[in-house]
Amino acid sequence: MIFNSFTCMRGLSEFCATALFMLISCLGGTVTSDQNGANGNLMSSVHYGLAVVVIMHIFGFISGAHANPCVSIACCLLGYIGYKMMFLYVICQLAGAAFGYFLLLQMLTQGMIDGCKQGICIAEPMKSLSYVQILSIEGFLTAVLVLAWCALWDVRSGRFLDSVTLRMGCLVIACNLAGGQLTGATMNPGKLLIPTLFKGNPQTVLLQLGGQLLASIIVPPIWQYACTPRYKPLQADNTERPTQELYLTP
Repeated sequence: MIFNSFTCMRGLSEFCATALFMLISCLGGTVTSDQNGANGNLMSSVHYGLAVVVIMHIFGFISGAHANPCVSIACCLLGYIGYKMMFLYVICQLAGAAFGYFLLLQMLTQGMIDGCKQGICIAEPMKSLSYVQILSIEGFLTAVLVLAWCALWDVRSGRFLDSVTLRMGCLVIACNLAGGQLTGATMNPGKLLIPTLFKGNPQTVLLQLGGQLLASIIVPPIWQYACTPRYKPLQADNTERPTQELYLTP
């Protein structure tokens, strides 16, 4: 990794994208936290999905708008970014999540903060779920998200990028609707860890984090070996022809 202005731009983009993501998703979730049942879960899921749409539209062409360490790890394992760039992304994402959460707390009144039972932007799993269930549910939802990013990075999807931000937002909404009431469905270590530093259950957080990291490590090799075709180099029949003619002549 060459440390230059372009590298700084990408790191700053991930910092800002994650901070904005925390602000939009958690701010909307705080307002609807007093709504129980399906309505509260629906509104929180929509806020989460629309936050993804916003950051991908603004920062997507700069750094890819990962705003998620799991996405950056998967991107590195597929070979699209190097390990050093991946570490830079993850550091900037965690720093951006902390900064965004700090700004969020400054925007809210003390009454709103005290009135939130679980805590601001805390993803608390159902108490009836076992440790294995928490790990598997969070891992499955994160795997779906990572699969979507793998499909987006695939060169074969180049013809279908016109509405990619909306499609990714809808996918995040679907995952949140499916698992939001079960484990919180954060699918993002930054969104999971930073609020826990203020208030949260470290034991369940480790299970959720473990499921997310496992998905980000397991899914890329599966995509690479099961869904990516192996192309063989073209063999020229007549090797006596000049090299330029081999490439220029149909």
